[in-house]
Amino acid sequence: MLLVNKMDRELEELKRKRIEQLKQAYAERLQGQNSERQQAEMEASQQLEAIEDAVKAHLTKEALQRYGTLKLAHPETAIQLVIAVAQAIEAGKLRGMLGDEQLKEVLQQLSRLAHKGKAQVVQGTQVGRQPTWETKITRI
Repeated sequence: MLLVNKMDRELEELKRKRIEQLKQAYAERLQGQNSERQQAEMEASQQLEAIEDAVKAHLTKEALQRYGTLKLAHPETAIQLVIAVAQAIEAGKLRGMLGDEQLKEVLQQLSRLAHKGKAQVVQGTQVGRQPTWETKITRI
């Protein structure tokens, strides 16, 4: 009987140690996944910040104020706006500054697109010194 009790205690101790090992391994794996996710989020945030800085350089004071308000009230829409304007800049469609009225037009178009589904936005052309905005919608 004494041998059985000792074997039971050793078996219980082995089970407890194994459970601890599994818990620790799980915690380490989970921590590694969280670390990778945090790093990816940080990189995405830095990229968005760089794009945002490039776009802000093309906004007039009034447009920049509107963008700041939009970013506080509707962050997802602000991101969509930044991406759309950045695409126009990259494509060479925006030369000069984007004013408040033009920014409103882009926002209205984004709003319309949100109701119709996803689409590609914004084509700008230079007329004199003020850019005018035409919207080119293509379904994705």
